[in-house]
Amino acid sequence: MKYLFIGFGISLIIFVVALTTNDWSLLYKITGFVGLICLGIGALISGAFISGDRLGRNLNSESETDRRKRITFTNRIVLIGAPNIAFAIILFLLLN
Repeated sequence: MKYLFIGFGISLIIFVVALTTNDWSLLYKITGFVGLICLGIGALISGAFISGDRLGRNLNSESETDRRKRITFTNRIVLIGAPNIAFAIILFLLLN
């Protein structure tokens, strides 16, 4: 839950920056970029971009503790990126 609030905090900081510069397109561009970067990092760490046989070999070679840490980190980074993606989509639809 803490990481979801971090994501909302990042969106809020970007909102304040867009408010001070009076450039509203900047708002959904930066929040979308932050969200996509977080989702991309989460996908890379989770192994979403590798083939099944390679993923199986990786799962056999890593310990249960390492797997749990990797999954926890992936979930945390996705929770940070999710509010930014949602905020970017909503703002893009409202502003365009």
